Amino acid sequence: MTVSDEHAWARVDAFLALQMPWRSRRSLVELLASGAVAINGRPVLKKAHRLAPGDVIALRVPLRPEAEIDLGAIELRIVWEDDDLVVVDKAGDLAVHPASTCQYRNLQARLLHHYRHERPDPRVEPCVLHRLDRTTSGVVAFAKRRELVDGYTRQFAARTTSKQYVAIVHGTVAGPRTIERPIHVPPDRLSWVGEGGKPSRTDLRVLATAGGCSRLGITLHTGRRHQIRVHLAAEGHPLVWDELYGDAPRDEGWPPDARPLLHAASLELDHRDGRRLRFEAPVAEDMERAWAALGGASLERIEA
Repeated sequence: MTVSDEHAWARVDAFLALQMPWRSRRSLVELLASGAVAINGRPVLKKAHRLAPGDVIALRVPLRPEAEIDLGAIELRIVWEDDDLVVVDKAGDLAVHPASTCQYRNLQARLLHHYRHERPDPRVEPCVLHRLDRTTSGVVAFAKRRELVDGYTRQFAARTTSKQYVAIVHGTVAGPRTIERPIHVPPDRLSWVGEGGKPSRTDLRVLATAGGCSRLGITLHTGRRHQIRVHLAAEGHPLVWDELYGDAPRDEGWPPDARPLLHAASLELDHRDGRRLRFEAPVAEDMERAWAALGGASLERIEA
């Protein structure tokens, strides 16, 4: 990378963070300390080193084991697509987009592999329109071209989309009901309910009960980080296997693939051509197995 006049005299760690937003600042500082960064051919170890116009920065970044994965081996369940959109039924162990811990193994990378190698189409550059937690299964929508993103994401910001979920939680829930509790979303800590937080609304109805747990259909009206998990935990009904927000710490009684039992069952949005579209994904198999283990009957159709 060559430093332009615009970035002259910036700190090297700040410049690298700007150029590589998918990496954490800590990982970049570790690269500097290890001697992996050179400026004009000479290693630079200090993160506060100031850059000059025309400096040439080279990095030697060791590949993580994750970089060697075969993206084509990741199951890809496309629910619907046209020239504008591709909608996917995401597994509950896959991140939606790159992050420091899943730079290579994520749904966006899997889609890009699909449109570069399996069904080549150079026009497609999958761009995520909304997010799900890595551990949440279900419907995720992508724009196929970057210039379409703003038009569709404005719908999520204006709350004209409709998002429905299915969850399995501890306890017998009294419903239907609306949870309206403000949520604080700090950048470096878990979200939490409390006065002064952002207004947040979650509607729920009880679909069934079994084994001391409830199966819920949920409508999300706002999109705070971990909103469903935070609201239900605050009500005394954390998601089954959610060790972050109120379930017991992971122990030997949990299956190795245990995740918070939450599934994005459907999404409605307006297509650019004026149609109102609804996309659905059946409840994930691991959630159905967990429900059956609790003694619950299978509910075959989209419930939320």
